[in-house]
Amino acid sequence: MRFVSPLALGLLLTVTGVAVVGASPAIAAKKEKAPKQNFSDGFRTPASELQKAITDKDFEAAKTKLAAAEAAAKTPDDIYTLHLLRLQLGIGLNDNAMQRAGVEGMLASGASPASEAPKYHFYAGQFALNADDVDAAISHLQQAVDGGFPGSAPHVLLAEAYFKKATATAKGNQLTPDGKAAVQAGLPHLKQGVEIEKSEGKAVPASWYERGFQLAYLAGLPEASDWAMMTVDADPNAKNWRNLLRGYQDTHRALTKAENLDLMRLMRVTGALESEHDYSEYAEAAVSSGLPGEAKAVIDEGRSKTKIGPARLSEIYGIANSRIAGDKASLPAGARDAAKAANGKVASSTADAYLGYGEYAKAAELYKLALQKGSVDANEINTRLGIALARSGDLPGAKAAFEKVTAGARQDIAKFWLTWLGKQQG
Repeated sequence: MRFVSPLALGLLLTVTGVAVVGASPAIAAKKEKAPKQNFSDGFRTPASELQKAITDKDFEAAKTKLAAAEAAAKTPDDIYTLHLLRLQLGIGLNDNAMQRAGVEGMLASGASPASEAPKYHFYAGQFALNADDVDAAISHLQQAVDGGFPGSAPHVLLAEAYFKKATATAKGNQLTPDGKAAVQAGLPHLKQGVEIEKSEGKAVPASWYERGFQLAYLAGLPEASDWAMMTVDADPNAKNWRNLLRGYQDTHRALTKAENLDLMRLMRVTGALESEHDYSEYAEAAVSSGLPGEAKAVIDEGRSKTKIGPARLSEIYGIANSRIAGDKASLPAGARDAAKAANGKVASSTADAYLGYGEYAKAAELYKLALQKGSVDANEINTRLGIALARSGDLPGAKAAFEKVTAGARQDIAKFWLTWLGKQQG
């Protein structure tokens, strides 16, 4: 993943506080305005010759001159200037290793201006990261962050350095404990980078969110759900919805059948059902919940989309199909009984059946009755009322219903539906 552009000539042009020795009158004048620098006598001539060769783009000669200047460098100012010239030569040669050595040498010289250190550490960190020297990259980039180097880039690159450290130690698809710790160290920096981009009114690349989700998921961290949600918010395509909802299932193994069914209903709406396993899981949950019409509809949909073969899931399909006629015939009586019942349980179960057949307006009417009569799980009923209203096109009503879901996994499921609603409203 690429976060920022490679180091280019702009770095050279923004280097400050350097007096270049033995050069033209214009450069000499610049030197007079700079703080007094202590160059050794033996360094001035080879450094001047090196600078001239670089200016003339005689890079082969400059390599020889570099060795001579290096042998003569004694004082901190000598060493700093030597490495600045090394950096310039590296830029001319497009030699990243030489550029990195130049920047790191400037930092280590003892003469590097303190005000420039965060910038030098940032570029040194980028060079180290590109060379897969992740420990050096982490050290440099952390110092760039601590020194206040601006923008999102130091944070995002520091996060990536930690992520590379994590994946480099992986065993198969499993991160080691140290790898997980590295992911935990990197995620806050990636999030900080996201926040900086947003604060500057910039569009955050969707790949940043995807990277956060991938690493948090591999590390088994609860933050994976948050990153998946950010990914969906940035780009609500079927793949991202699948990552969010399947990831939630994986980290919430205690979901009830009813909770999981409402999650899979959202997978269906968002196009996140992908495999035969997905359709089988959904259909089995529907049949075992007394919703044969929904089970049949889901399998029909999977077959029409060629996600499952025409003869696949035939057993569960046959069971569902055989129950539909009798089930449908019972619904009018169920609705009448619901109106006369002392509590909302009959209204709730009848509403579930209507929801399964796609009769959303009737389902919503009965869910409201169930809430009115009471003795039902209000979080479950409001979730399903929200689904019925959303599918019927009453988005404001659905939003109001989902917002009344306030506890446990149901609250998370309602939050996912609310996210989907927000995307429908524009």
